[in-house]
Amino acid sequence: MEQKASFISNFKRPYTRTFLFLGTVVLLSLAFQHFFERKIILNSLSSSSYKINRIITSQDQYEIPIFGASRAQGAFIPDSLGPAFFNYGIDGIRDNVILFFLEQECKKQKKTPYTLLTFELEGYTNAIGDPDSYILNCNNPEVKKLLGNEFKPYYNVPFVKYFGKYESYFKDYLNDRMMLTKYKDKGASIEKNVLTPEKFASLVETRKNTATQFRNDNVLETEFIHLFKNNPDRRFIIIIPPYHPSYFEQYLNYNEAVRFLTYLSTFKNIVVLNYSHLFYPDSCYMNTTHLNYKGAIRFNKVVKDTLQKIMSN
Repeated sequence: MEQKASFISNFKRPYTRTFLFLGTVVLLSLAFQHFFERKIILNSLSSSSYKINRIITSQDQYEIPIFGASRAQGAFIPDSLGPAFFNYGIDGIRDNVILFFLEQECKKQKKTPYTLLTFELEGYTNAIGDPDSYILNCNNPEVKKLLGNEFKPYYNVPFVKYFGKYESYFKDYLNDRMMLTKYKDKGASIEKNVLTPEKFASLVETRKNTATQFRNDNVLETEFIHLFKNNPDRRFIIIIPPYHPSYFEQYLNYNEAVRFLTYLSTFKNIVVLNYSHLFYPDSCYMNTTHLNYKGAIRFNKVVKDTLQKIMSN
């Protein structure tokens, strides 16, 4: 009987060591993921992952959010507008993601009713930007829905879901800290460099040969209108930041864009501020659709004055 017990004990020992080893690996992996998410991903205020997480989790009752794509991220300086503003602009996204941000915002109990959002003169369109931005929060059903076909099953697996992506997240973290070529402020990320006249002239020439037109995605338009109507206590301030004049040389149906903006202005809870033709010299632009820091400073002075009048009523 003693020999049999010894045999069973020897048989179990390798499996026990294996289970202990695997358990240790899992615990260390989870601990590393927690550290990486909290100290790297969520410590980069201008990163898209941080902003998606923030709009879902933040309950700041006094925050005034600014929603939009790269033109919002690079045009609005929160601290220039006031202490309550935060810039949620994300490179590469379009109106389906902006709608998601609006929906999250409208779920919250707020002390201030104001929300700023940009509108692009190409109309309501769909694009999610970098799919990696959503991995941190892909357990949220609405985030998973946004990802659509970009969702991968392994995104549900802790630690593994970031394989091949740790370097890019860490790069975002360093860029947020070093601020070599961009000005950072509460979500804003604004280019500080000024292009040479020759380089900018080349961008202008390309723009002059690029046809642009206004065209709303019908589903998105319906969803936006539905949100505006169902939140009458909110004040939506829709802003179109400046474009370089060359942007309009091949714009095919600007009157239709104006007509739609005029329609939005008929809503009692919407104010439309169309600065698309506000003139600035070439040195104020990063390209023909985006301001640089010099241009953003000038633009925010104009916006601040207007917002103070709106919010004082």
